[in-house]
Amino acid sequence: MRIVHYLFCWLAISLVETTTAIPDPLRFTTIFSSASKQLQSISLGNCSLTGISPPLNDTKKSLPTPSPGLDLKFIALGRGTQNYSCTPSPSSQDATKDEKPVAVGAVATLFDASCIAATSLSLLHELPSIMGRAPLGPLALITELLGDMTNSSSLILGEHYFNAAGEPTFNLTMSGSDAWAISKKDASVPAPRRVKVKNACPEKGQDVAWLKLDRKQGNLIKEVYRVVTFQGSPPPRALDRMRQFW
Repeated sequence: MRIVHYLFCWLAISLVETTTAIPDPLRFTTIFSSASKQLQSISLGNCSLTGISPPLNDTKKSLPTPSPGLDLKFIALGRGTQNYSCTPSPSSQDATKDEKPVAVGAVATLFDASCIAATSLSLLHELPSIMGRAPLGPLALITELLGDMTNSSSLILGEHYFNAAGEPTFNLTMSGSDAWAISKKDASVPAPRRVKVKNACPEKGQDVAWLKLDRKQGNLIKEVYRVVTFQGSPPPRALDRMRQFW
């Protein structure tokens, strides 16, 4: 998470400059103590989303707009895996020939992105491609540490997965919320093509489609948008992916 990394660097540099005369062990203790006090006044989660809307005009064909009377409650960065199953064609003698990948579900950790959205939507839309290249374990650990060290509730909102019936499920109870939903697909549009960056390494795979999901069962969640996706489409194997949920 680029903005947090920059914040830590800025705090460390400014504090080191004012404590260079202290012996090393004591100096580092002083730095950590001072940084902790400053971090306690910073809130990284549970920010107001008033006036913020999902980016529905970024695709050639737009997803349907939210239903009247609904308010935006959560914005999450989902980091996880899109899973596919490949079944050989019955007429093929080669078990590896003519295999067609079929989506069989997904699992993802949902990170609170409300404060990033409230500060900079352009930064928010850059994060899927950044976090999509990072391992999930360190991301979750850093997020937990930041939640503990700052004036923030849990920065991990919850998890997204497919239940035994193959239905997309969102469970936000990990963060202390009562929100959850079992959903169904209402609309789907292809993800927009990413702008190619000069001298950048080539990317493999396409970004998974953007979706609007409606609730079948649940509490406090009626509609979900999956937008600003990063990778996740076939080839036929488990693929890391990154996207936003609104």
